Amino acid sequence: MGVNNVFRGGHVLSLCQYQRSDLEMLFARADELAAMDRLCLNSRLTGRIMVTAFYQRSTRTRLAHESAIARLGGQTIGFVDPEITRAADFARESLDDVARMLVGYGDVLVLRHGERGVPARVAAWSAIPVINAGDGAGEHPTQAMVDLYTMRLRFGRLDGLRVLLMGDMRMRTANSLLLGLSLFDCQVSFVAPPEMQPHPDVLAYLAGVGVTPVRAPRTRDVLSEVDVLYVQPVVQPDTVTTPQAPPPTPPDYLVDLRLLRTYGHDRLLVLHPLPRHDELCQDVDDTEHNGYWTAATNGVLVRMALLDLMLGD
Repeated sequence: MGVNNVFRGGHVLSLCQYQRSDLEMLFARADELAAMDRLCLNSRLTGRIMVTAFYQRSTRTRLAHESAIARLGGQTIGFVDPEITRAADFARESLDDVARMLVGYGDVLVLRHGERGVPARVAAWSAIPVINAGDGAGEHPTQAMVDLYTMRLRFGRLDGLRVLLMGDMRMRTANSLLLGLSLFDCQVSFVAPPEMQPHPDVLAYLAGVGVTPVRAPRTRDVLSEVDVLYVQPVVQPDTVTTPQAPPPTPPDYLVDLRLLRTYGHDRLLVLHPLPRHDELCQDVDDTEHNGYWTAATNGVLVRMALLDLMLGD
């Protein structure tokens, strides 16, 4: 009996959808594609069209998806700014109308929106698979897949890893990563301001599967005891009004080489979903701790594996 491929023809909306075996299948496919000759890769999704609809700005997520399907022989159509569509002019075309049109133009829809739940709303009636590329403060499932794969590459495993998340735990990247980590035997802790604690619904889900992330007092107090430090900002810029530089990050949420050398250890892996502000200093970039640039590169490979499993023969 063949292994069940839950990705084939399915939506990618939340890490709650998956079992451990599903992510292991995804990572195994990424390993297979990484070992293949590029000439063999570029015919796997020939004729397939990926439609992108980004109602929020994106750098890595959008380009990684576009690069992924191009390397597999497919094509991309879509928009990266709703201001160039009829949703922004006098017509004020609705999101539902735009989405119903887009699903008729391709084989998979990659959708980012500032409102939580919009990708799931579209997926409820979509005739093609929908990938959630970030929905407000909801989830960012493909980012978590990339982060987990990067940890696995560095340590050769996920079971047994000690992972500390720091910063704003309400972010969609934190939500998805917590859900993904719950599928493996990891020790998970976090450091966050009182007003930036994990979402109650995420904590409730984790409790239901027997996982309770531990709230740590300060990063420096536990840094020597973890394998992975996942850094997130605690000062978010205002994306509604005219963008301005965010205020400085509080000292307890800054990560620099001095912190890592003083309180960490040589094997410590630092990840960040990017973009960063001042919470992650550039003096970490050229050290053995830097895993965030590797993760950005892995973003293409993991999404190649995902699209291959979703759309391949």
